[in-house]
Amino acid sequence: MPGEIRASDARTPVRRGSSLIDVIFATFIVVFATLMWTAIYPTASRTSRATTDYSQVVSEVQHKVEQLRSLGFGRMTFTELRNAGIIDATPTTSPYTFTATDSLSTFVTNPTGTITITSPASDLRQAVVSLTWRGAPGRDTTHAVTILIAQD
Repeated sequence: MPGEIRASDARTPVRRGSSLIDVIFATFIVVFATLMWTAIYPTASRTSRATTDYSQVVSEVQHKVEQLRSLGFGRMTFTELRNAGIIDATPTTSPYTFTATDSLSTFVTNPTGTITITSPASDLRQAVVSLTWRGAPGRDTTHAVTILIAQD
């Protein structure tokens, strides 16, 4: 009948809108998520940059190693290395640099690329290709590879 209250209406109150507790809880969740994102983002960015730098450095050092191998045992002199475009004009004695020749500063910060050539035996040349750069967080990082080239 009209105006009667049914038993099901009396047991379940009608909720309209949100309570203050709901709003505070939702705000807490949003603030917490924002704080977590701002804490993680800079670290992820630095890690990504460091990984990219290291990958490029490894590739550059490997490229230098392949250039030295293709040059061969008998051509491991300053003149031959310079004419092949492997090293910079200075210094003229080992350790040589390749910082300017390969424009290393275009992909890493404060780079120094060196090639140190020694003769452990009369028919053997040892070359240490090393690249040092300023990595994150402001520390110098080095990647080096040592190769041996025997006389044919």
